[in-house]
Amino acid sequence: MITAKLKRQLGFWDSVAINIGIVIGVGIFRVPAEVAKYLHTPEMILLAWVLGGVVSLLGVLCYAELSSCFPHTGGTYVYLREAYGKLVGFLFGWMEILVFRAGSLAGVAYVLAAYAKNFMPLDGSGEKAVAIAAIFLFTSINIAGMRFGTSVQNVLSTLKGLTLMTMTAVIFFHLKSWPALGAERGLEMSAQGWLMLAPAMIPVLWGYGGWNESTFMSGEFKDTNRSLPVSLITSILIITALYVGINTAYLAALTPQEMTQTPSIASSLFHGFYGQTGALIMTTAVIISASGALNSYILTGARIPFAVAQDAARISWLGKIHEKFETPAPAFIFNGVWACILVLWGNFESLLFFTGFSKWLFFSLAGISVFVLRRKLRSPGAFVLAGYPWVPILFTLLAITLLITDICFAPREALFGSLILLLGVPVYYLLRGPSAVKTGAEE
Repeated sequence: MITAKLKRQLGFWDSVAINIGIVIGVGIFRVPAEVAKYLHTPEMILLAWVLGGVVSLLGVLCYAELSSCFPHTGGTYVYLREAYGKLVGFLFGWMEILVFRAGSLAGVAYVLAAYAKNFMPLDGSGEKAVAIAAIFLFTSINIAGMRFGTSVQNVLSTLKGLTLMTMTAVIFFHLKSWPALGAERGLEMSAQGWLMLAPAMIPVLWGYGGWNESTFMSGEFKDTNRSLPVSLITSILIITALYVGINTAYLAALTPQEMTQTPSIASSLFHGFYGQTGALIMTTAVIISASGALNSYILTGARIPFAVAQDAARISWLGKIHEKFETPAPAFIFNGVWACILVLWGNFESLLFFTGFSKWLFFSLAGISVFVLRRKLRSPGAFVLAGYPWVPILFTLLAITLLITDICFAPREALFGSLILLLGVPVYYLLRGPSAVKTGAEE
């Protein structure tokens, strides 16, 4: 292993594929039913998905400027560190590495294994074995070289986009109708109906989660100042169009009330269209989607411990790069092993739910960091944020609103998550060591 900077070899479409790969995971196959529990007309449901794209676009615009200011590996960790200091950056990395990243890896691997049961007989132990094997496979691919990982991601993300477009077209072909807009308008357009939009946005934005993923690899783009910002905007526009399209198709087939009783909407519809063959088609679609999300989480996830290790002397080994493959192999292995432990443990879903509030806490801080860093640097980055200062103000206010909503709807979980977050403070001082490790990561 050597300590050196990662090569700049990524391009525009690599970033688009990474973002699409993570955002369009397995959520779109089950989140629509959750949204319909809060909203009861097609208009409000489609509005929620459009607003999800708008909120994500606001965040993308903020991150586009931040990434051009600091074109270094680490993304959010780097922005928070530069704006508020190393402790805040570490706390983000602490939550991301131990909870969000590994938990998401384990969760997606479990979904992949669960759907694989339709092709092979698996008991509980067999499912865990398949999940661990999937993590091992994609971790190995990404350790073997950047081009291996990104090439696999480009193929899987393309297949994902084509799958959603095909699903939308097939549903409309069989139904030959559009959602019955205007039904129950009086009920939904009441003050209570609009108030339910806030909790509905939590699952919607969970479905949009990951729009900032490629910024974790900012230090590896050939042209971070131009390619990365534009690719972030392009990917979220594509994702929003795909999400609104598939939800329009769902609403053409089912009423919102029927959607709440059909957790696996796509599978149910295709089973109705084509019988068992339709069910197998959807199983394949979910496995492809889960594989793309798994590869993206692994590809970008290793950059977080790699970046954190630059400022924590006692875990400097996570900042090493494989001499032959030129990838952050120790960070890949660490993330993979921890995800496998969570798979074996099997209770990672509750841990993720407990810490959901801190996602919006850190997004709030990232939005404010646009102002903090402009003041520190005395100028914006190479990518000048359009709509300044209203875009970061609006994004920050929305993030704070969702943070408060999370706390109000799940106070116990928020308290538990805050305790995990605070536990990271003594860990930071323990791992920091006598001095920060200097490597080429920030060059």
